[in-house]
Amino acid sequence: MIFAFLLGLAAGALTPFAEPFVRQALENVALSKIPVEQTEMDLLTLVLLLLAAALLSGGQSSFALLLGALVGVFGKRILAAIQGNRGGDA
Repeated sequence: MIFAFLLGLAAGALTPFAEPFVRQALENVALSKIPVEQTEMDLLTLVLLLLAAALLSGGQSSFALLLGALVGVFGKRILAAIQGNRGGDA
């Protein structure tokens, strides 16, 4: 279960870095520029990374995989919110 969580965490964290490669691969396969919104491309990249993570995990817990992806995608924002609230502004 922890392996699936870590794979999901990696998939979520690597989404912004993998997006340009997915966009380029999509354009190469289609042989033209496909009009895709940035958020749609981010979602496509995340889903492809999660698919690869699911294959690598060998069918372990999908809950752990998705929880890891959630933490991977929003982890920086969650950590910043926690650290921002430590300043004592109540």
